[in-house]
Amino acid sequence: MYDVSLINLSADARSAAESLVPIERSGLTDAELRTLLQSLSEIDAVENAMAAPEIRVKVRNESYLIRTEQQRLMLYDVAHRELPAFVLTLDEIMAELDGSAPAGRNASIPQHALAGFGEPSAPSLPVHPVVPASKPRLITLGAVAFVLLGVIGWLQLGKSPVSTPALFHPVEPAESAELQSTLTGVYMTGNQPGQHGIVFVTAGELKLFELSAVTAPRVVYASGELGRVGTQLALATDQPGGLIEISDHDTLVFCGEVYRRIP
Repeated sequence: MYDVSLINLSADARSAAESLVPIERSGLTDAELRTLLQSLSEIDAVENAMAAPEIRVKVRNESYLIRTEQQRLMLYDVAHRELPAFVLTLDEIMAELDGSAPAGRNASIPQHALAGFGEPSAPSLPVHPVVPASKPRLITLGAVAFVLLGVIGWLQLGKSPVSTPALFHPVEPAESAELQSTLTGVYMTGNQPGQHGIVFVTAGELKLFELSAVTAPRVVYASGELGRVGTQLALATDQPGGLIEISDHDTLVFCGEVYRRIP
């Protein structure tokens, strides 16, 4: 039996949105969990990019997190979040969750390879003695950390939220509201690993992401302001790339790349 949390997902995992509240479902059977994971893998690409939905599963004393990208399922071990995701089929993920996968892997080890050697053991790692820090050293390190935090805070306070070029003129509020309703959506340079996307929620809320072959897309949250440079409609952002040119409501140009709206 599985205890499941649906994050940014509907109860049947067929749709996703950031506005959805987490749903807790306890005591799910293998068949019920399999149905949810199948629905997650088939979720709309635009909804997936905008909401980043996930299914969290607790079974035995283990916790897992499952996401999807391009109709593939990605499994994370919550206890080892520093490790990359495993891109697995639905059957493989279910085997990991129900505990049958380790047994299958062990069974595949040739028995003659173990004869006379006993059970395989994990390689030992060098152990380095831990030297306790002295009190004066801790005080010095604490003072340095305090100064660094102060400098970082000062830099953040002095940072302009949006970089606007000299010739950039913001549009009027009424026009900005109309443009935002037209531009809301997901724009991508392509759907292959290494290609980029922009999720336009509002002018002040953007997500820039890069597709990965294995792990979930890398996402940068950004803000911006609609305006014009001459007659060119553009979005000034707080990112190093600067302006996002708006060619039309289906096409954006950023850092020399053309982004097309995803239907």
